[in-house]
Amino acid sequence: MNIKKQLWTWDNIFTGLLALKGERKLYLVGGAIRDILLNRPPEDFDFAIEGSGIEFARKFAEKVKGTFILLSKRDDEARVVHSVSGLTFDFSGLADKTIEEDLKRRDFTLNALAVELDEFRVEEEKVIDPLGGFNHLTKGVIYPVGKESLKQDPLRLLRAFRLSLELDFKIDEKILDLARGLSLTGVAPERISGELLRIMEKPKSFKYFRLLVNLGILPQIFPEAKTFFESAELLNHSLFTYEKIEQLLSGKNFFSRFPAEGASYFNPVPRRKALLKLAGFFHDLGKLETRFVNGKGEAHYYGHDTLGAQKVEQMMKERLRLSNKETLTVKALVARHMHLHLLATSPVLTDRAIRRFFRLPEDEYFGLMILTYADGYATAGKIAHLEAAIERMIRLKQEDTAKAKMKRLVTGHDLISLGLKPGPIFKELLQEMEDLRLEGKIETREEGIAYLKGIICFFKN
Repeated sequence: MNIKKQLWTWDNIFTGLLALKGERKLYLVGGAIRDILLNRPPEDFDFAIEGSGIEFARKFAEKVKGTFILLSKRDDEARVVHSVSGLTFDFSGLADKTIEEDLKRRDFTLNALAVELDEFRVEEEKVIDPLGGFNHLTKGVIYPVGKESLKQDPLRLLRAFRLSLELDFKIDEKILDLARGLSLTGVAPERISGELLRIMEKPKSFKYFRLLVNLGILPQIFPEAKTFFESAELLNHSLFTYEKIEQLLSGKNFFSRFPAEGASYFNPVPRRKALLKLAGFFHDLGKLETRFVNGKGEAHYYGHDTLGAQKVEQMMKERLRLSNKETLTVKALVARHMHLHLLATSPVLTDRAIRRFFRLPEDEYFGLMILTYADGYATAGKIAHLEAAIERMIRLKQEDTAKAKMKRLVTGHDLISLGLKPGPIFKELLQEMEDLRLEGKIETREEGIAYLKGIICFFKN
């Protein structure tokens, strides 16, 4: 692989770096070198500098008008976020270490690479590579720098899985051997959450998600779910549901019929695919505590969706430190995962029942449909009734959306003119008018006013 290319397209930023370093040696290290050698745009940049990394970062932030963030005073590490480009630059001081000694303390050999920064170029022959990382890079293998690599930072296991998915690289068996019995004690929830959800957001994450279960990593992350992980039947169903959701999120399948709905659901919200998979995995979390066997020997799980949602909410907040919005997304999906099952098996599925489904909460309906479909498939493999219900529901919503663009027949001003005072009843009455119009029961403003007068008269009498 003959690599000799211009690296920098942000000349003013890196000119500032070279000007600041003076006579000190400054090295570009780690993932940025890896990505450049793979012809991938680097996501962030790590540097090792002779002298103080924190002080260098502070001066660099002033020069490029970036934001300075202290990462670790003990390890002499700081970050600069460039305000214009959004690029992230991490700096660490070498102290009394050589660059080779610094590289040997990193996670994987393909990240234990460095180039001394004295011009805007990265050339293959100038790469400092004390552990054979370049060879592993060309072979597509993620290899640990040493036996203590995972013990020094257990989160490196999750990072290895993520890199494998991002780069389509194999993981050396030594990493899996080192992972057995690995403890995540002391690892910050925010760090765990960041790596775990980045794994889950990938289209082929299932094999590593299952491996995290089998290695005992997920049970450590979610200790409240101990009995859940110990129930083979429930765990297998949950993994099957996760796998099916992942399949439905990629490739041609039933949900490919609704590209606009899929795009409007997933595109605006970062990590939404990962959140949906989380909800899919934990959707039956409340089953073990709600199991009831009747006189016929039949098992029922009344309220398991509600209890599961409560437990999931706690885990998302405490164990992954998700935002309130992300937590509510997972909670809502778990809380309502039985709703569509009940609608799809109802003897009569009315338009009004469908519209009620879309209102609570509307922005999660598409994810809920995917979860319910995957759950049904993982339970019995029978999904024809779900497909029929989902098809009808989405088509009705499409029709209603088109009609909703029309001007309202009745407004709040009309309600006031009829002697009503503004309050919660306004929303209910206006929604009722909209439902009646969608159902074809009223077509003009006059018909709407007449209907309202009838309601008011009824309640007055």
